[in-house]
Amino acid sequence: MINQGLIQAAIEKLNLQTGLGAEYKTFKKECVEGELTLPNVKSNLIIKCKKHLHTTALQKYIAEFKIKNQITDALLITEYINPNQAALLKEQKISFIDCVGNTYINCPPIYIDIQGNKPEKAHNKIALAKQLGKAFQPKGMKVVFMFLVQPELVNKPMRTIAKVAEVALGTVKQVIDDLIYQEFIVQKDQHTKTIYNSKALLDKWLDAYPVTVEAKLKQEIFTTDNTELLQKLKLNNVKAMWGGEYAVQQYDNYLNAKNYLIYVNPEHKKVILKTARLRKVKAEDDINDALTKVVLVEPFLAIEKLVGPKVNLAHPYLIYANLLASRDARNIDAATRFYEKHIA
Repeated sequence: MINQGLIQAAIEKLNLQTGLGAEYKTFKKECVEGELTLPNVKSNLIIKCKKHLHTTALQKYIAEFKIKNQITDALLITEYINPNQAALLKEQKISFIDCVGNTYINCPPIYIDIQGNKPEKAHNKIALAKQLGKAFQPKGMKVVFMFLVQPELVNKPMRTIAKVAEVALGTVKQVIDDLIYQEFIVQKDQHTKTIYNSKALLDKWLDAYPVTVEAKLKQEIFTTDNTELLQKLKLNNVKAMWGGEYAVQQYDNYLNAKNYLIYVNPEHKKVILKTARLRKVKAEDDINDALTKVVLVEPFLAIEKLVGPKVNLAHPYLIYANLLASRDARNIDAATRFYEKHIA
């Protein structure tokens, strides 16, 4: 059953902040969600409630709303919607409210957009967060990624983990302690640990990726007038691999790439530029939506650790993260399909 207490709490918070007078209406006894009625609005919003919301689950809800043609009539209710999720929902024009007051409702004549509210933490959790919270920080994200792609790594000596994840020894201990606290690592016995609920761990890594990884990567934007030459680019002899849209196209030919992303080590960047005949994007180019963008990105780990099962293509986790981080509606749709086929 849906937590109706959560729905009521979120609606009460909405009314407290806005004085709107919105009301919760259930359909029938067998209906576990219901509708939100708004004053002076003819159509009610159909409620979809989820207590904890990760990015992957959010993609599925958006896809469901599209299939059912409910985008404009949908209302997502959850405990907390983070800024990345809020931006994605707004782009898709899906209304939402959470229990801490974050709200987006665009139902003329009503328009509400409240952002930036965060859940309150108990004092003991705040103190603990100062000691923990390392798993989804930039260095910790490297360790988590390696645990996701190599779950057996969790039982290796900490020095081995540090070497593989390219972080300091102290970082490994902090990350493991954090993941144990969050119940993503379980100590089975004195000598054996295991990754628990790897799907939820991946979801949390994906949520953090745009801010804690991608935003900090060194990257440059180029363009080309010859995409055919670009697509023929051979990466076998350089430390480079495809990510983003073209990687998806290479996996199953579903998405026709409009823009391109290449992870490349700094020492091989000139080879890529010369061979593909790329030129730097100028200020006047950047406003042109028809421009083919080729983004060269310095990888956050050694290329060989980021490659997936297909040669010269990034790991599916990383490709999926690229699609979500782009916030392009076309890529978001492709991400859902890619997840179901290559990750789930």
